[in-house]
Amino acid sequence: MRMFQVFRVGAAFLALSVTAAACSSTTAPSEGDSTITPLEFATLTFAGTLEAKGSGFYSFAVRQAGPVGLTLAAVQTPGGAALSIPVGIGIGVPSGTGCARTTSQSTVPGLAAQLTVTLNPGTYCAAVFDTGNLTAAVNFAMRIRHP
Repeated sequence: MRMFQVFRVGAAFLALSVTAAACSSTTAPSEGDSTITPLEFATLTFAGTLEAKGSGFYSFAVRQAGPVGLTLAAVQTPGGAALSIPVGIGIGVPSGTGCARTTSQSTVPGLAAQLTVTLNPGTYCAAVFDTGNLTAAVNFAMRIRHP
């Protein structure tokens, strides 16, 4: 029994010695040493009227590569009554008088981003469009959050 306790103490001492040797003292890098640029986000609001079978878009510039989120915040009748009719939202590149969407989906209004993509620096567009569900014009509001 005594030999087993000596062995355990010796093993614990050996493990502690190996751990201490592996952990050498280093100095944490200073903020000036970092090459990582923190992302700064901008939030834009794009609002207007969407006609039945229509579409609209808003151009914006991404300054740093990172996540871009679109949130369809509201769809309303011209009188202001909230609607839960799905419409399309998308992200693309401005093309002439339109937005050549590279990613899109149908969604209803919500509080969180319904579409998120990672983009490189450049000029892009956020689009809203009727997916065939509208029978009359509606008002909408969309948030665009980008670096």
